[in-house]
Amino acid sequence: MLKTIHHFQTSIGRKQVVATTGLMLILFIIGHLIGNLLIFGGPELYNGYAAFLVKLRPGLFVIEGALGVVFLIHIFFTYMLIHDNVRARPKNYKIVATKSERSFATQIMPFTGTIIFAFLFYHLWDFTFTPHHGAQSILRDGKDYGLYGLVYNAFSDPLHSTFYIIAMMCLGFHLSHGVESFFQTYGVTNTKHTATIRMISQTFGVLVGWSFSMIPVYILVKNLSGN
Repeated sequence: MLKTIHHFQTSIGRKQVVATTGLMLILFIIGHLIGNLLIFGGPELYNGYAAFLVKLRPGLFVIEGALGVVFLIHIFFTYMLIHDNVRARPKNYKIVATKSERSFATQIMPFTGTIIFAFLFYHLWDFTFTPHHGAQSILRDGKDYGLYGLVYNAFSDPLHSTFYIIAMMCLGFHLSHGVESFFQTYGVTNTKHTATIRMISQTFGVLVGWSFSMIPVYILVKNLSGN
């Protein structure tokens, strides 16, 4: 037990916790993305998915609670790593890593992480804790479309959509860094595979960020076209 506690007090131990919890969150994000993309199938399919999730409760509350704990652990150990790195730096320290050694996603990781953290609470308030029926869910034909209508009306606002897209871009960069860091932490990468791992990580980040962003883009275009 003491050996395990000591391991988590080391840099490699904390990196492993961050990498493992990050992987758990990535798996959730993939599942969440698949569910969100059902909106392209129309109100019936999308609301059917939402109704299916409701039927999973109260068991779903347990999963959401576990995800919340994983998220907090991820943030805490990330903060500990940053804190340790800052303390270990000598005065007048300057980062000398070359561009090839530190990707752009890695350089802006603290910024993207902060944006994602703030966006999470806004997103929950925006779609999870807001009633799915009522004036905010009624479309042009006067019908209440439930969650589909709520999302459609929200993304019909260009400012709302722009903020969401920016947050998804940050998510993409963060995921790119996270996937690459996971391989590095568990020793999967080496000099020969670094470029390949980075390419896979960046492609994954772009794909996820782009896929989420296509939802508000689709709704904006559809709304402007009058359909």
